[in-house]
Amino acid sequence: MAERVAERVARLMAEHPDIMVRFTSAVTADSYLFSMSRSIPVIFMNPVHEPLVESLRAAQQNRDNAATA
Repeated sequence: MAERVAERVARLMAEHPDIMVRFTSAVTADSYLFSMSRSIPVIFMNPVHEPLVESLRAAQQNRDNAATA
């Protein structure tokens, strides 16, 4: 189930590059919570997904750097 969360989070992060990510153990590893509070996208997820978020952000940064080079 965590793989499905990873796929959806990757899609959300691609659709909302400015997304805020909050890690909390109150959310199980097989779920997440997405909110658009005050037009600011926020996703709450289990800390087990922190490496995924870091790698997705690094990949986006690399793409941004390549586009400006």
